[in-house]
Amino acid sequence: MSPAEFAARALRTDVGSLTAIEPIKHGLTNDSWLVRFGAEAVVVRISNPASDRLQIDRASEAVILDIAGSMGIGAPVLFCDPRQRVLVTRYLGLHWSEADAQQPDNIAQLGAIFRKLHSIRPPAGVRRVALLNVVEEYLAVLTKHSVTYDACLAVGARLLADLLDQGEVCLCHNDVHRLNIVDDGSLRLIDWEYAGVGSPLFDIASVCVYHGYEATQRDALLAAYARPEIASPSLLVQACELFDYIRGLWLRVRELDLPEAVR
Repeated sequence: MSPAEFAARALRTDVGSLTAIEPIKHGLTNDSWLVRFGAEAVVVRISNPASDRLQIDRASEAVILDIAGSMGIGAPVLFCDPRQRVLVTRYLGLHWSEADAQQPDNIAQLGAIFRKLHSIRPPAGVRRVALLNVVEEYLAVLTKHSVTYDACLAVGARLLADLLDQGEVCLCHNDVHRLNIVDDGSLRLIDWEYAGVGSPLFDIASVCVYHGYEATQRDALLAAYARPEIASPSLLVQACELFDYIRGLWLRVRELDLPEAVR
């Protein structure tokens, strides 16, 4: 089926009533389109097998998308079939700009949405994101394909990952940056591919690293998060170091030109 046909099926309408379709994202793991049927607008995402090597669990993502949508912190899901690698959600509008991510009021809103997300009881079927395993698996892929990396940094990353894995765990997005934040009157997160049960500190670290938050901005984020027993400034600094390192590993794995058979 085509993106237009998936959209029509999700909206229970005829594909002949399509008014517009345009690509909005094409990358290694997904192709996405904005599809309009009159006043109705949806996003159709079709993922490809290359996402498997980047530790994306589509079945777990489907469970999380459902609860995030129902809790008002994600896009409402209209159709989701991990077997076909297809997802159709309501279109919520444009994502944040870099300037939006730096606004003090918006940083406070992020703290509040993290608090709401991390208070959700994880449903059955959601994967556990063990950071030590993430590091080990990325390093194993790079080693297998003879890609060198700094051994000392790898040891430090393993220690940090193990430290965060020992702390409190909860439902996390794990990839919060401006392209995954929209505001349709209330703040919502999109693109839950790397979500799962994991470290709340690592989750908060994602937005800090992506947007280069300074100490005062991190402190403001934690103040709005309002859970000092979980997230202290010093631990957040360590979590940011680990997130930055894992992001670097992810980028190197993403750049590998692997045959389809091993993806």
